[in-house]
Amino acid sequence: MDTRSLMYFIAVAEERNIGRAAARLHITQPALTRQIHSLEEEIGVPLFTRTVSGMEITAAGSALLNHARIIKAELAQAKLAAQQAEQLAHQTLSIGVYGSAIFSIVPLVLKRFAESHPRVDFVLHNARKDQQVELLRQGTILAAFDRFPLQQPDLAYEMVYRETLQVALHKDHPLAARSTVTAADLEGEPRIGASFDTSMAAGLAQAHGSTSRVRHRADDMLTSLALVSQGFGIAFAPPSIHALQIPDVVFRPYADGPAIPFNVQCIYRQNESSPLLHALLATVRAFCAEQSAGKPTALPVAA
Repeated sequence: MDTRSLMYFIAVAEERNIGRAAARLHITQPALTRQIHSLEEEIGVPLFTRTVSGMEITAAGSALLNHARIIKAELAQAKLAAQQAEQLAHQTLSIGVYGSAIFSIVPLVLKRFAESHPRVDFVLHNARKDQQVELLRQGTILAAFDRFPLQQPDLAYEMVYRETLQVALHKDHPLAARSTVTAADLEGEPRIGASFDTSMAAGLAQAHGSTSRVRHRADDMLTSLALVSQGFGIAFAPPSIHALQIPDVVFRPYADGPAIPFNVQCIYRQNESSPLLHALLATVRAFCAEQSAGKPTALPVAA
């Protein structure tokens, strides 16, 4: 029994007439009649009763019809899955990135994704939070990775990696000798803050109140740490930023009060149906689940 015989059988059962079924299948009536006879001989039971008006399906035929339709549906799903896999394999994945996550966490997620989708090409767009929102809405990017993303009702958010705040100091700073740093230690310390992003500052103020004064500002974490390396002040940073190994910069845990999350999140359009996006989200969820389970992620640890 092959799939073609089953498709012929379904057509006859639905049309209840050899002539109409043959026209539907674009074959001759004698050829279709031979196929049905051959199928009945193979199964060993009559599938139809021949009448003056056409073909009446038997009880055995009805039982076979139920399974034949399931097989037909499964074949259609298998064909669709194969076509989607082929499309997925040759697509380009456009992603928005910004800040310190691109130096450590995002490459790990993309590497994991590439292992199962080796022929997908990546296009990374370096864009601030507000720009990421517009790029997502325009469809220029499928997803974005960032910390403290702007909350928008038309966007969805997935946790990627959980981190807590650390303090970046020049290696000769008196606080570098401490194993941890508290809010009291930072009172009056000049700090390098963000030029445009106030979300982290708001989180700090909510958790601890004013801890240090922003004297200098920078657009990104790398620039902030460059200023720290020259003694311009302290900066708040996530542990994963250690991957950069900035000269003369050390990191100490911020141990006063509640831990302030410095989490990386994946942002995407709600109700987005792209198979490519959902494949990426599956990787993101697996990556996050492994971290929650305590599995190593190959991120560097501060000395």
